[in-house]
Amino acid sequence: MNDHIPMSAAAVAAPAHALSEEAQPITDSRRRSHLAGPVSPGWVFAADRHGFDVIGRMRDKDHLVLCCRACNSPFAVRVSVVRDARPLCHACIRSRRAAAAAAVGANLVGPTPDDMRVGFFVLSCGHVVRRQYQSIERAAEVGFSIDCPTCREARYAEEARAFGWTLAGPAVDAPDGYRSYRHGCGHLQDISIGNMLWGDCSCAGCAATWSAKPSFIYMFAVDLPGLPVVKLGHSARPAKRLRHQLDIGRDVPTEILRVLPLASGHLTQREEKACHRIMHRNHPEMVVPKAVFGTAINTQGEIYHAAAAPLLHALMDAVALRHPYRRITIAQPGTSAVLPGEKIVRTKGKPKHPV
Repeated sequence: MNDHIPMSAAAVAAPAHALSEEAQPITDSRRRSHLAGPVSPGWVFAADRHGFDVIGRMRDKDHLVLCCRACNSPFAVRVSVVRDARPLCHACIRSRRAAAAAAVGANLVGPTPDDMRVGFFVLSCGHVVRRQYQSIERAAEVGFSIDCPTCREARYAEEARAFGWTLAGPAVDAPDGYRSYRHGCGHLQDISIGNMLWGDCSCAGCAATWSAKPSFIYMFAVDLPGLPVVKLGHSARPAKRLRHQLDIGRDVPTEILRVLPLASGHLTQREEKACHRIMHRNHPEMVVPKAVFGTAINTQGEIYHAAAAPLLHALMDAVALRHPYRRITIAQPGTSAVLPGEKIVRTKGKPKHPV
């Protein structure tokens, strides 16, 4: 690795003023030292090819002192680097990084002690951030600026206060783009940053909306021609969801395999999405793509092969253990699960739409 020796450009004209005694140019007296030695013409040629001049030997037989012709800064480098690779001038590299930082409104402080690819930068707001040098240079090329995490979170907190919420911190169980907010009633909830910006959110603890009302995670069986599948989703009225909203053909046999009640729509949606993430991560072979079932079911996803039913039951069991509410039994073969408040209308001995 090249060792950068900080010094002014003027000092290069007189290396003895800028370098330690070991790094001084070769003299007759120093040739008698065990550190002295001849400079191979091949090293001089290799250094010249990359834009450097050889000043002399230093440290030991394996190190040279080069001078960069671009910035007139000397630095130490291993002979093997000069001979077999391309020496790098750390003064030029720092100047390039500092210029990139200035272009995005920041000042380069220096490298981090644990990662040579990352540096400290002071932003215009006065906060210090860690960023990869490469990302700073890319941002400078396209004209972007650096976002300050501290100021950004303060802005999110101010936006939340305008609608009666308090920013509590990172999201508990949600992807990037969400934060955890506490409502005035004390309820803690993960909400999209974009929704909070416009106040397009409701409290699942006190608001009289779908997010606060009880809801269900459901599992449907849909016997498509040649493709039996199951669907996992959430709805306040699973039977209506199955028989009216999914646009499944009337000649396609369907069944509500299971419904799991939970305390709020917000909780239901969160747990249902978590189940899908687990299935996609651990059992991708069970996922049926939209291109396979096409328009037979009016949904963009959430469809799995029928063999995934035991896996989905296990996930729903885990949700029920985490959030006990009340149970609705799994429908047995030949029966249809009925939700509270629904009545089965029978035609020719077969259950039809609940009313």
